[in-house]
Amino acid sequence: MSTTAPAGRAASRPLGEDLPIALLAGASVAIVLVLRLIAARGLPLTLDETFTAVITSQSHLADFVREARRDVAAPLYYTILWLLPVARSDFALRLPSWLFILAAAALPLAWRVPGQSRAAAIAWAALLFLWLPGAIFATQARPYALLFLVATAQTIAFARLIDKPSLRRAFVWTGCASLTMLTHYMGAPLGLAQGLVLLAVLRGRALKLWPSLLVLLVPLVEAITHFRVLFEVATGDANWLPRVSLGNLPSYMIYGFGAVAPLLLIVALASRYLRPKEPIPHAAALASIAGLLALVMLVAAGWGRSLVVDRYLTACAPALMLALVTVASGAAARLLLVGISGALATYAAIAAPLKIRETSMEWAAQQLIPLRPQQLKFSLGYKGQQMLAMETRRKIGEYFFRRAGVPTRAELVPTLDGRELVRAAGRDSAVIWIFYPESRPVAESIARSRKCFIRPLQLACPPLASR
Repeated sequence: MSTTAPAGRAASRPLGEDLPIALLAGASVAIVLVLRLIAARGLPLTLDETFTAVITSQSHLADFVREARRDVAAPLYYTILWLLPVARSDFALRLPSWLFILAAAALPLAWRVPGQSRAAAIAWAALLFLWLPGAIFATQARPYALLFLVATAQTIAFARLIDKPSLRRAFVWTGCASLTMLTHYMGAPLGLAQGLVLLAVLRGRALKLWPSLLVLLVPLVEAITHFRVLFEVATGDANWLPRVSLGNLPSYMIYGFGAVAPLLLIVALASRYLRPKEPIPHAAALASIAGLLALVMLVAAGWGRSLVVDRYLTACAPALMLALVTVASGAAARLLLVGISGALATYAAIAAPLKIRETSMEWAAQQLIPLRPQQLKFSLGYKGQQMLAMETRRKIGEYFFRRAGVPTRAELVPTLDGRELVRAAGRDSAVIWIFYPESRPVAESIARSRKCFIRPLQLACPPLASR
């Protein structure tokens, strides 16, 4: 089986082979995009997104840096949002994530992997957009859509470097790798895996590229200066991450390929068996191998430790979907990959509309804003909330009120018991309690006795003195 493709082959393919897959991909992307936009209307900010809003709404650079450094996330996403105009709505806060996902899908078409046919590039672009976790990332003001974009760029940059090694291409690759690590620390294994593959292929020739490694000093120094916060969260009560085990290993392994990974793998492998003579682009194959290696590294790092959750594998996903397209042989196989992914994404958008499955306090705040409370006592309902800085606590509680022009003064009460929170509030303070399902009976009891607003996971109580 050949692992190389003639330089001019991609350009010389007849348009007739590309047109069907382009039409199918375009139709799938258009339909799913419209359905996603409709489904995303009115989704409240999750608690994590509220932290994003607080961090990126700071008026002064010093305040922004202080809040960003207190958070466990890497700084690039927050920096981009802070440099943009202040978001006055949930949609405006999430708009960059939509743009990042669209840009990630467009990148393989604008910046081709060497040796990859136009049809394969279209198929890869479609798979990137139709990837189901991307539907969630596009509707969240969190760094994962940006991580998906920069990891896609890093995968392409690595493929181009391995195809024609040069110092210029090496700097482009390490630049993309730096952006990936500055977006999410769990993006580092992708760069490490690619570096190992590069050394295995180039061997002594790789030494000529060493100046490009200087670019990596930026994310390295940033991670070192942020290490204390990372360590405190990883070892403290705020660490809720699951442990990788035999029970959940399959879900981690197929995450980057998508929800129907077994079916897509069967299509790709069967087509290769039936049509073994179609060349496999050398650069795409090595980039795919590096993505698989990075996935194994992350799973190994999280084995038996509370260190890795599935979305931390996002940086591997572009390379894993590239692997599917690279192994697939023939136009029919690529059409099947796009058709299956498009059908699943369309079905998911219709039958399983986007829902906020994480805790949120926006609805509770909206119930109280018309009452214009002067004081608010609130609890975020998780053990790690006592680790928040006093200044951050106040800003989180006041965010939705300040955005609505209500000068409410907020104070966090670090308790998991709603009864303690209500006692601390007394008669003069409004109450917001974020609770978990096991505390529902207590929340309902408080709602009846104090005439509060209640919905799953949120309780909002007006001040007793205002009645």
